[in-house]
Amino acid sequence: MFKKIIRMVVCCLVAVAMTSCSVSKEAVNFKEVKNYFYRNDAPKGEQLLKLTTQVEFDRYFGAAAFMGKNGQPTQIDFEKDFVIAKVLPETNLGTEIKDIKLTKSSDGHLTFGYSTTNKKPQSYSIRPTAQITVSREYMNSKLESK
Repeated sequence: MFKKIIRMVVCCLVAVAMTSCSVSKEAVNFKEVKNYFYRNDAPKGEQLLKLTTQVEFDRYFGAAAFMGKNGQPTQIDFEKDFVIAKVLPETNLGTEIKDIKLTKSSDGHLTFGYSTTNKKPQSYSIRPTAQITVSREYMNSKLESK
C-alpha cells in the first residue's frame, strides 16, 4: 500500500514537472487565402514565406480566378494583415495542404502546422501551396513550420 502511494506521488511530481517545463502555445486566428498560384519564376524548393506587402506577395503569387461561385481571389489588406505561405516542392501527385494551424508559443514564435494528403499521379506537375492572412500584430514574430 505504501509503495502505491509513493508511486502515485512520484507520478504526480513528474507530471507537474513536465507541464511546467513545456512551452505553452496559444492558437492564433487566421484566414485562408484562396485562388492564387505559385509563379513559375519564383524560387524553387520548399518555402515558408512571410509576405508583408502586395509587391512582395506579387513576386511569388499570381491570381487564379475562375468562373462561378467563389472564383475570385481572396482580397488581402496589407494595412491590417500579412501573409504566411507554405510552398511544397514540385510534384506530379495531386497534393493538398490541409489541417492548417497557427500557434504562438510563450517565447513569441509562430508555428505554422499542417498536414498533407497525396492523391493519384497527374500528367502535369504542381507546386502545392497554402496561404493564410494573419494580423500585423504578429508580424515581428519568428516563424517556423511543423
